[in-house]
Amino acid sequence: MQFKELQESDLCVLKHFLPLYANGDCDLSLVSLFSRGIDSHFRFCTHGNTHLIIERTIAGMDGPVFVMPIGQTQAPDTLFNELMQLALDNNHSLRFFGRVDLMETTLAKAFPDHQLLIENNPDRWDYVYACSDFIELPGAHFHGKRNFVKRFYKACPEAQFDIYTKERFEDCMLFLENWYGDREINDSLRQERAAIEKVFTHWDQLPVYGGILHEHGRILGLTYGARSAPDILAVHVEKATRDVPGAYPALSQAFAKSLPLCIEYLNREEDLGIPGLRKAKQDWHPIAQLKKGVIQVKLR
Repeated sequence: MQFKELQESDLCVLKHFLPLYANGDCDLSLVSLFSRGIDSHFRFCTHGNTHLIIERTIAGMDGPVFVMPIGQTQAPDTLFNELMQLALDNNHSLRFFGRVDLMETTLAKAFPDHQLLIENNPDRWDYVYACSDFIELPGAHFHGKRNFVKRFYKACPEAQFDIYTKERFEDCMLFLENWYGDREINDSLRQERAAIEKVFTHWDQLPVYGGILHEHGRILGLTYGARSAPDILAVHVEKATRDVPGAYPALSQAFAKSLPLCIEYLNREEDLGIPGLRKAKQDWHPIAQLKKGVIQVKLR
């Protein structure tokens, strides 16, 4: 197997192999793989004309970790045998990353004579919400969110949400420059900004939904996402000004209202074990968590 580093020119490869809609995992939207995989130095190879194998690194783990083979059909045993032999030849562990429930079933069949070591790390689990909750903000649970949205529109009564078009590219880049300029930049934020700019640059080539919240020409927030399943949209980016209270919940609600009716759920990604991020995600009252993690096939 010959792996090569993922480049922008490989967008056509992702489009060929990635199912139109995947299994809900936010990492497997075409938009996420294209925008984040490049700067994270993902590598890939193909198995015939049927499956795409992506190799990535995960902090704290020696050697590569494979994303479960991507294709329109179940990966054949021959493919898993090749990956096992590759791990043995290079003396590294055979690990896979993705939805634990789906991986466990598939890997148990592919490696019936090998033990599976299953990671249980909630830091990696995606938060899933009812899209209607973001639109309606119902009941006592969302009392605080409703108040913040009211405060926002009281301060910005003529604010509106519009679907993004390339004519607003420069405005969005200026907004991002100001947003990141107010923060101490680390490698994570640097990679995040590069991914966002990549998406806006290639917007017309990607299956992306998104828009801007603005008033009188001033952008107050921007957001975008992509389908990760037929009825799930993964919200990949959400940036709003902190100068106006309530801008974030107002942006979240406006984006949800703009989505097609077939989108019933929102995947708002993992919290990475960051306490403030975890609280922010829990405050939106998820209806489920999509359990993702690493499964190691014990070879010896």
